Formats: sequence, structure tokens, C-alpha cells
Amino acid sequence: MGKRQPSSVLALALGLALAGTLAVGIARSAKQTAQQLCFSNLARLARATLMYVADHDGKFPPHQAPMEPYTCQWGADNSNPWLRWPVVLEPYLPDRSTYLCQGVKALPLGHSVATRPAWITSQCITTKGWPNGPCGSVWPPGWGGAVTDSATQGLCLDPKRFRSTVGSASMVLGGLKLSSIKEPRRSLMWADSSRMCLNLGSVLYANACRVDCATLKDRADWDNCRWSRECGAGGNFTKSKTVRRKFTRHNGGSNLAFVDGHVEWLTVDQIIRRYRGGKLAGVAPASATKGKPWYFK
Repeated sequence: MGKRQPSSVLALALGLALAGTLAVGIARSAKQTAQQLCFSNLARLARATLMYVADHDGKFPPHQAPMEPYTCQWGADNSNPWLRWPVVLEPYLPDRSTYLCQGVKALPLGHSVATRPAWITSQCITTKGWPNGPCGSVWPPGWGGAVTDSATQGLCLDPKRFRSTVGSASMVLGGLKLSSIKEPRRSLMWADSSRMCLNLGSVLYANACRVDCATLKDRADWDNCRWSRECGAGGNFTKSKTVRRKFTRHNGGSNLAFVDGHVEWLTVDQIIRRYRGGKLAGVAPASATKGKPWYFK
């Protein structure tokens, strides 16, 4: 018995090592599957958008900039809710789950419903902030759930409302003709993102909320808010690549869908290199960075 003990120990060690290898492989496979599923979702969104373009004189869905002035510190987007891209594209893509990347929690942003027949007359209850009205994105009835809430109470928002963990280049492409896009293969249309309207930071670190609000001094508008701290708005996010790495959407990068309809997964470094080399259009750093985003350092 004593002579066989080493082989028993060795067998046990090999078994544990094999189990560990299998566990790592399963975890890696799950990550890869999520990446592939979200890749497929973006391909569906790109296809639906191009179908819309084909049916509307070659033009992309419209985009309306937020109306000025608004009094909400969170930046209420009170433009016409019926012209939002997911709403306009619903006849081409009725499955709203396509906007949710599997395994990614939709960030708790302000969300409200247009409660009057005309969106213009709804302004008076959607632009002043809590308690007179919600402060955040305004959506048509049927998209906002049953609870009207403010962005400052993000954790209390109705879980049944429309959710999205991807974003579109609607601010750049809105209303443009496809024929006017010089390089469709390099022009972004949809991407993994922490915002519905893309900016570069929201794509690079798609699982971190309000990355675009982090300035060169490593301060964020929502530093004092618990739920924004939990998803990476403050702390040493801008100074530590280790901290930032865990907020990438898929294995250190994001899925990107382009105007020509193709989809790619790119690492953070690849996205930055393409942008700096003029090979990525349709997205730019947020205005809060004043053209000098910290992730370019």
C-alpha cells in the first residue's frame, strides 16, 4: 500500500489539475459565447438599419439633438421620443432583446415616458427634473415601463422599461444619405457601448457608466453616487489600466458594426490606433474631455 501511495497522490493531483483546466476552459468558452452572441446582435442591428435606409431614399434614421436649454444636471435628452433609432427600427427588428448583450447588466439611467399625445406638450413634465418630472431619456408609451423616475434614483427605475447595452452613431449618421459616407467600411454604425449615443469612451469601456464624464483630473460628475461608483465612474479609473481592463465588454475589447454592414471585434488598443490613424469614423471622444481624453496618454 505504501508504494502505491505516490501514484494515488499523483492521480489526485492530475485530477485536480484537469478539473481546473476544464473550469478555465468552460469560463473562457462562456465568455466567447457571450462575445459571439453580442456580435450576432450587432449584425442584426446593422442589417435592420440598412433595410430602413433602403426603404427611405437611402437615408439613415433621423436624430434630434437635445433641446436647449434644459435644467437637469444629468443632461435630459428631451428630443422627439418617436424618432429614437430603436423605435424607428422596430418594424425591421421587433425583438427588443437584440439591444441587450447577454450577461451585461443594463446601466441604471434616467428613463421616462411621454405621457401626453404630443411629445412637444410633454416637455413641461420631462425636462425639469425630480419631482416635477423625470430627468433622462424620454421614450414613447410602451417603451418606458410603468414607473416614471429620475436619474438620481437610478436603482429604483422600472425593470420592465426598454433596456440597451449597445449604442448607435445616430448623432453622426442621423438623416445622412448612405451615398454621402466616404468610407462605409470604416464608419461606425452600432457598437457595444455604455451609452445609446456613442462616444469613444463608451465603446472602449462599454461596461463602465459615464466614462465620458471622467476628466483629465480623474473626476466624474457622479463620484458621490453609489451605483455609479460601482460601475466605474470614479476612483483611479483614468490612472489604472488594471482597473479599466475589467470594464471592457468582451475580453479586452468591443464588438463594432460598420456602415457597410460588417461587424468586427477589436481590442481597446486596436480601436484607439484606428481612431488616431483616421481609420475609424462615426465616433469621437466626449466633449467633456476637451479633445484630450485620458485614454490617449
